[in-house]
Amino acid sequence: GHAAALVLVTLATTGCLFEPRAAEAPTTENPIEYLPRTEPRNVWENCRLALENTDGTGWDNAVHESFLYEPDSQTLSQYPSAFANPWTKVQEMDFITDWFANQPQIQAVLLDEEISTPDGSGGRAEWDIIYFLNVTDRQTGSTTRYRARATLVFELKGSYWYLTYWR
Repeated sequence: GHAAALVLVTLATTGCLFEPRAAEAPTTENPIEYLPRTEPRNVWENCRLALENTDGTGWDNAVHESFLYEPDSQTLSQYPSAFANPWTKVQEMDFITDWFANQPQIQAVLLDEEISTPDGSGGRAEWDIIYFLNVTDRQTGSTTRYRARATLVFELKGSYWYLTYWR
């Protein structure tokens, strides 16, 4: 009724409601060039890029909604309360968000080329890998080095590959 007529009169007398404006500068000087998720290797490379750029969105895009992390016995014994319930994508993204909030400097070598990384015929690929992380706390300057073994599962979900399992 009355409000709609007022809006139309206002538009008619003032011109376009949406004025053109200058484009905003991109949020990062060098946008992260993620690979298309057309194969498991690209998804894992995107995980590396997300880690090294502390980009939670990049990690989120690589991990499927059905993601499940199963800690090894040492991790489970160190942090029993953290794993009282299954570690799903929700817990994974909460962890990543909290970790990245401190803006650590991360160097990641996620793939030793000597390790077999099947390409995922049949829409599923399982990898047994060893990975290395150097994580530097920007406040203290101290670096912690991690070396770990993991079993990863990548699955084709619709048109894209995702990380669905980590043990």
